[in-house]
Amino acid sequence: MEYRITQGRLEIGKFSLYYERVGAGAPIVFLHGLGGNHLSWWQQVPYFMRSFECVTVDQRGFGLSPDPDGVFNRAHASDLGALLDHLKIDKAVLVGQSMGGWTIVGYALEHRERVAAMVMADTPGGIFTPEMKFETPRTPLPVDASPPIGSLPTYAADYFTRHPEMAFLYDEVRTLGARPPADAGTRIVSLRYDLAAVKQRLTMPILCLVGEEDTLIRPDIIKALASALPNSRLRTVPGSGHSIYFENAPVFNQLVRDFLVEVGYAK
Repeated sequence: MEYRITQGRLEIGKFSLYYERVGAGAPIVFLHGLGGNHLSWWQQVPYFMRSFECVTVDQRGFGLSPDPDGVFNRAHASDLGALLDHLKIDKAVLVGQSMGGWTIVGYALEHRERVAAMVMADTPGGIFTPEMKFETPRTPLPVDASPPIGSLPTYAADYFTRHPEMAFLYDEVRTLGARPPADAGTRIVSLRYDLAAVKQRLTMPILCLVGEEDTLIRPDIIKALASALPNSRLRTVPGSGHSIYFENAPVFNQLVRDFLVEVGYAK
């Protein structure tokens, strides 16, 4: 079978949203984190496109989707909705990494009937509970374009030592194209969704993933998140930090596939 990538743009006012789609079957939409863009999913798309239609996107303010109005994450969820409408996707599985979790939760709260299932990877997605203990104030992830190679907190502390070429690639993908605003981290964590609405409306199957060595969103926070969601399951990945999808793609992909089989979205 031949696989061809369709590249496209969706015009939303003065904003132009870049996306790609490839594969055939039930749709999966991947939403990257603050340190990424559509290229972040290079280890997922070739795996899943054999059974699914994969949609990747440069969210507003990243990659090939510059944000002329500075709206940033206030429009991420509505951008996703506009894209699904544009692609005529009635129902999809949504995969959100870190910042992308806020996007998929925001969309699902308004359009739960169009979300078959969700994967929340290393993210509370704007859902905060009393059980979540943030022991010390954390400086938002810097968006400086050139930190020292291997110094990002978005992978395990020894990841650069173990896989220098992969850490270098991660850093290169991160700096490609448009850059988010300097206060992006603060804007993201400031967006919080109503917990009562979350428990009432997010009843679709949800897989919560977290790296055992994640220092940005610790495992205990994701454990509390999974406990708060009506239909969730929790998986912790040893040896990974904040970016399981990149650091340990085979495990990430298998966990997601197993989840999709469990909920009847895949065979």
